[in-house]
Amino acid sequence: MLNREGFRNRQFVAQVFVYVLSCRSDTQKGVVMKVPFRQQQATLQVTEYDCVPVSIISGLSYLFRRREIPPFVVHRIYKECLDYEGSRGTTSRAIMDIGHWLTCYREKSFPRFAVAATYLAGTQVRLKDNSKIIDCLANGGVVALCVQTSQYERHCLLALDYSDDWLYCHEPLPRSKRFIQCDQVQFIEQTGHHAANVRIHRIWLEKNYDKVTQAKERKYVLGSIHKRECLLLKRLPR
Repeated sequence: MLNREGFRNRQFVAQVFVYVLSCRSDTQKGVVMKVPFRQQQATLQVTEYDCVPVSIISGLSYLFRRREIPPFVVHRIYKECLDYEGSRGTTSRAIMDIGHWLTCYREKSFPRFAVAATYLAGTQVRLKDNSKIIDCLANGGVVALCVQTSQYERHCLLALDYSDDWLYCHEPLPRSKRFIQCDQVQFIEQTGHHAANVRIHRIWLEKNYDKVTQAKERKYVLGSIHKRECLLLKRLPR
């Protein structure tokens, strides 16, 4: 007799099996697909701590088609990330290192895979005039962007677009209005495989974090200048 956890495990295995079969079918038909943002909760963030590797891999799936992504790249991202004590998070150093590695990596079997990854920190992480983040998004790139979710916790989103002072992101740990009720942070229903599920207003993101006193106002904020960081990802023509 299955307990609840065993039943969930079997459900997950069945979902993976169906997904693998669908991938094989696409390959046999000669269909070249971009990898969709994975919708099942178990295949978004699996834990509370893997937002950085999940966001970076989702970023690559946004930029490249399935056949263009080397499997070793996925392996290396997970190997380099989750380097914090007890694998409870990813350090700034790991984000810098994986960005440098991605920029340098080439593989003959995957000739179309070429990415420019740029690490930004401090005053460079902003959404005002001459923003490198906005420039990246405007030119078809994506951004793994770190934000606060509480006074002591940081979280990584994947920024996809910037329009009319709104930053459209893919949240790898889907939340509801219970997490935050604010007009400047809006959860939206995804309309496609590579669509945003949250949008955040620039004024909210860039508020003076050091003057914030209420816990709810610390969520989805870039944070103090010395803590800000992100990784720009752009596909290079080959």
